[in-house]
Amino acid sequence: MTAYKVGYAEGQWTVWIALGLAAVWVATGRWRDYPSGEGRNAEQLASEVRRRSRLVNRSILAVASLWILTNIVVGVWAVRQ
Repeated sequence: MTAYKVGYAEGQWTVWIALGLAAVWVATGRWRDYPSGEGRNAEQLASEVRRRSRLVNRSILAVASLWILTNIVVGVWAVRQ
């Protein structure tokens, strides 16, 4: 596989991963922002919203960071070939 083919495939995967992360962000919106209020007061609900938002944000950031790191490694590998 040439460096050009690797770059093309990498670009296609980047688009799909970005779309997937956006879909996760949108799909978890209601879960993040409106937790069940049964047996909780307003402070506990606010705390749960913050916790869920941090969880989703950090998960998306971790996946995006791993993908960027993978792009760098593949790019270095392609240049050295």
